[in-house]
Amino acid sequence: MKVSELKEGYHMFGNKGNVWNNTAHIAKSGFHSSTLCDTPMLSRNWAKIEEVQEIGCPECLKIYNEKENK
Repeated sequence: MKVSELKEGYHMFGNKGNVWNNTAHIAKSGFHSSTLCDTPMLSRNWAKIEEVQEIGCPECLKIYNEKENK
């Protein structure tokens, strides 16, 4: 999924490993400290810094699609 396809209220997050492995996550905007798949957001958002354009975490994509397609 392209980052530009995310609906309002969601953003991409990824650490350096996610950038290298094309597995950036989806996070809900606000005061949350983890992604949709419960991966902690403890580092800088390297996916944003490196301008990653694709979200690749299969679990985040599944959860996002289930929530947004109801």
